[in-house]
Amino acid sequence: MTQHILMEFDKSGAEWVVVAYASGDGQMIDVVKGDESPHSKTGMLISGAPIELVEMENKLVEHHTDPDTIRTIRSESLAALLEGDYFLPRSMSIRQAGKKSNHGLNYGMGYRRFALENEMEERDAKRIVDLYLHSAYPGIPVWWETIRQQLRDNRTLTNCFGRKREFRDAWGDELFKEAYAFIPQSTVVDMVNSGMAKAFVQGADYFDLADLLAQVHDSIVYQYPIDHFYEMALFTIRHALDYMSPTIQYSGREFQIGTDLKVGRDWGHMIPVELSEDVDVMQHNLEEAWDKLNASTQAG
Repeated sequence: MTQHILMEFDKSGAEWVVVAYASGDGQMIDVVKGDESPHSKTGMLISGAPIELVEMENKLVEHHTDPDTIRTIRSESLAALLEGDYFLPRSMSIRQAGKKSNHGLNYGMGYRRFALENEMEERDAKRIVDLYLHSAYPGIPVWWETIRQQLRDNRTLTNCFGRKREFRDAWGDELFKEAYAFIPQSTVVDMVNSGMAKAFVQGADYFDLADLLAQVHDSIVYQYPIDHFYEMALFTIRHALDYMSPTIQYSGREFQIGTDLKVGRDWGHMIPVELSEDVDVMQHNLEEAWDKLNASTQAG
């Protein structure tokens, strides 16, 4: 019986990248283009602390949420952080505040909901929301206004793939929030779906060996026979680096969103694989990942 490897092509974090270019916010685009963690960079921008302190604090605070514990860690090990004129969230690390902001604040979430979802005091939540929208990424509220203006004109938004949506619900915050989310969310799913469609009409033998198992908003999962690693490498390069990573454009700003690859023997145990345009390197990376998966299974 032929063994197969699961392959997940993932656009994780892609919505945030779309927001950056659709809004045109200069600082957010710089974060996207940079090599540092977007969560650490956002934490730096909302707190005012140097990124080195943000990352150092994250390693020490980790996922602690108790204010007393966090205060103790900061006082005992992060004197430089306390000596600066920085905003320090009481119930999470600075980086964690950046991460939660990146995940929650691009589509109009208010500070009360942010406080509720993140189990924090409203005063801290309000400060984080204000800093995210007015210090870190001031282009976001401006972008929201352009969307509201488009809704006033014809209640219709169109993404870069040409998909249109009319917003006919009652005028107000809920309608606006849906509209803010439409461009990023629809762009990512259309990117994934168009890549999947191209794969089906491609016609090459190495595509015929791939079995589609699932499509979930920002990812696609296939299974591939392990006795065809060379063909698997060709499939990976074409699918991940071409079909799922097209050059797209908003307001004259062209950009690409990278695709990540994870593989596994089952969905519960997936490991990342580095992508390469070189077929021999890509084949090596896939074979090495398969060997790691087998070693892990035998060790368990």
